[in-house]
Amino acid sequence: MKRAFMSELAIVRTLVPSIAGVGLFIFVVLTLANASDGDSGMSAGACAVSAMSPIMVMSSLAGFDNQNGWERYRATLPLSRKDIICARYLSIIAFSAVMTCAAALLSIVSIPLFDHTGILALPFFDHTGMPSTGQVVFETTIASTASMLISLMMVFLAQPLFFRFGHMEALRLSVGLFALLGCLAMAALSSSNPISNWLMSIAGANPDPAVLGCLCTGIAVLALVLCALSCIVSTKVYRARDL
Repeated sequence: MKRAFMSELAIVRTLVPSIAGVGLFIFVVLTLANASDGDSGMSAGACAVSAMSPIMVMSSLAGFDNQNGWERYRATLPLSRKDIICARYLSIIAFSAVMTCAAALLSIVSIPLFDHTGILALPFFDHTGMPSTGQVVFETTIASTASMLISLMMVFLAQPLFFRFGHMEALRLSVGLFALLGCLAMAALSSSNPISNWLMSIAGANPDPAVLGCLCTGIAVLALVLCALSCIVSTKVYRARDL
């Protein structure tokens, strides 16, 4: 397992510059665009980076396998297919967590750069700057973590497709899958859904750390269960596949 994970990390290191560059660009654009909305808007960039990281690393790793023939070569190594699958999932989770932490930290650090109107305020922490409070730091962290976990759940649903059909076919199928999930999410969060209204009322009426923490914990548990199920399915599919 350790050797399989280290081989995955070696691939991830080659992908870091491109993924980090795209993430930084998106973070800067969304942060500047939403700075006028106050502290809540300042976390938009961090949430976007946190949400896109799992999908980007999943597709990038699959593309590397396809382009370099790594999937066939790896099958000849003294590694069990279960270890290969677990290492892929673990590398996606680890890289996503690092990107989320970096994005949340950048968002928290950038808050004092803007005044209450969203205009860039220099020098740092001058009389118009608004230093971040503990509440803002907590909410930014929770929002970024929740965005990453929701995106990871989408990745866990799509990952077996890559092990079954390969890179190109799985990309086409995953786009349709993500579109379907988006439609289902919009329907679930609509104002006509009583469950959605109940959850929104809880989060809106009680924006305290305990409630937000419980919601994030629930998402984390659901993501963990989905990860385990997805890993089991991927392992069975990968073992049956003729490489």
